[in-house]
Amino acid sequence: MECGEPVSATKAAKRDGLCLRCSGKRNPFFVLHSSLIDRVCRSPRGFDDLSDAEKLYFALTLLQDEVNNGGFHQFFFNSSGAYYDLIESALVTLDELTVLELLRQAKQIVFPGVDVPVDSKTRRSSLCLPEPDSPQPEWANKLDELDRRFYSTPNTLTGKLQEFARERGLVSAETNDKQAQN
Repeated sequence: MECGEPVSATKAAKRDGLCLRCSGKRNPFFVLHSSLIDRVCRSPRGFDDLSDAEKLYFALTLLQDEVNNGGFHQFFFNSSGAYYDLIESALVTLDELTVLELLRQAKQIVFPGVDVPVDSKTRRSSLCLPEPDSPQPEWANKLDELDRRFYSTPNTLTGKLQEFARERGLVSAETNDKQAQN
């Protein structure tokens, strides 16, 4: 281990004996994603300063992170929802039609018949929220079903994003699969 942080034997076997932080530093896709987040958050022009390839990678990684963390509702509630149009286009570009269909279905549940507002405040005020101490509403059940379908869909997006990053020079083309999996 490089940093001295204790790692269980099970976890260490998956990361060549490294703690998560040190393993992440060796994963070029983790480094890319972290650098894009840093640039978006710290640059005065943020997202606009990214190249088109970086924007696509950033937005699709954001979609994955948000839905995996809290479902489609979280995706639309958080700043990630502002990237809906770009994400929809990017999923077509990478031929991720299953994820695209799930995203579109989720959009129709939370924003039926209207465009997804880019402005966070407007988007949040338009989103349905469950009432405290009330049974779960039907729209929430439908989103939960889409979340389950997303989680059970084979993850081909990660591999396509990694190949996209290599092809566009966002990471070294020599990055091997073992590094990507650490």
